[in-house]
Amino acid sequence: MAVETHDRLGARQAAPPAAAPEAPGRLARADLMLLAFLGAVATGLQLLRQPNVQSWDSMWQEDGAIFLTDALANPFLETLVTPYNAYLHTLPRLIAGPVALVGLEHAALLLSLLSAVTVTLLAIYVYFASARVFHTPWARVVLAVSMVLLPAAGYETNANIANLHWYLIFACFWVFIAAPRTTSGIAVGVTIVALAVLSDPLAALLAPLPLIALWRDRTWRGRAIPLVFLGTLAVQLVLGVVEDPVAPYAPSHLSAVPKIYALRVTGSFLVGDLFLDDLWKPWGLPFALAAFLVVAAVCAYGLLRADWGRRMLIGGSLALSGGYLAVPLMLRGTENFLDRDGFNLNGSRYVLLPILFLTVAVLLTLDRRDPRLSSHAWRNVQTGFSAFAAALVLTNFSIVTTRSAGPNWEQSIAAARERCATVGGRWPGSP
Repeated sequence: MAVETHDRLGARQAAPPAAAPEAPGRLARADLMLLAFLGAVATGLQLLRQPNVQSWDSMWQEDGAIFLTDALANPFLETLVTPYNAYLHTLPRLIAGPVALVGLEHAALLLSLLSAVTVTLLAIYVYFASARVFHTPWARVVLAVSMVLLPAAGYETNANIANLHWYLIFACFWVFIAAPRTTSGIAVGVTIVALAVLSDPLAALLAPLPLIALWRDRTWRGRAIPLVFLGTLAVQLVLGVVEDPVAPYAPSHLSAVPKIYALRVTGSFLVGDLFLDDLWKPWGLPFALAAFLVVAAVCAYGLLRADWGRRMLIGGSLALSGGYLAVPLMLRGTENFLDRDGFNLNGSRYVLLPILFLTVAVLLTLDRRDPRLSSHAWRNVQTGFSAFAAALVLTNFSIVTTRSAGPNWEQSIAAARERCATVGGRWPGSP
């Protein structure tokens, strides 16, 4: 007979004797110290990924030009309801506001550091929340590490507040999977969901999850998080999307999306971003198709041998993987992604969620042992995948970005002070 238990996040779950994942209870002091140490390492690694001019001494484009500048020039509460590029960016503005009060000298460091800390905290949350569906700690560790050190994150989304919304959406997905019911679990879930939706209207692609949650559980504990999702989505649509519409950056062609998925999602999943051009330029679409077929074969294997519930999770993850590439690209443009001669990694932010959801589908496939194989053989499969993932992370750890060339923040501040001291100089942030 199944026994109902609650994990640290408050997720109500059935715990059969041997099959269900372990639900973490109150962590011992040693476990908390280990978690804090690993969190510090994860944060530090994010800060170290950028070569040449380091992330803590440089400013990502929108971090400085939009969020910090607005925080310096406008009242804090006003910035929270100010859209940019057709949507509200609540979490970046919540971070930029206090940073602006500290002083410009430390702005680059604080924005990069707080961004890295946020991603680390979200990865820790996903580690615990994913215990609801993963049977092994191995799969949860791989997923959490992927959030922090995904090869595709190095070029555009690493250590900047402008792209935190992608990580928030992924954590938001896991809030609904964990389905917390304790007061503390609901509070954490509400916070993540509200910040995710108020930072990116693309969270709307997760709307079936809160609707299902409302239908399945009509208690206040079951309704709290879904209602917050729907309420904040209405705010985002009214104050962001409707108030500040923008045109696509480039033409969009739906026929290009599957090819882009094969190249930038499955290709990056298998070889990382650093070597994509080395394979794409000489081989073109055959390389992308081969990468897609390899990943598709693994996912098909998982779908065929899974039970109904696990099949729904794998299928849903794959649908979100495709959706989170197709929708942004159709809204912003598909041009230049398949250019072989002038190939670059621009637009890497759009493949972060597709790769993470694809990773979920693959881990769901490898998490549970195939009964036709021995436990030892299946552990070897998991070990092999871990080695493959570790090799990808190591070889793609440091990727030169447009931010790598600077400008150096400390030198820029010194130059600005010197310029402002001269007649006719302007203070940073002034018109």
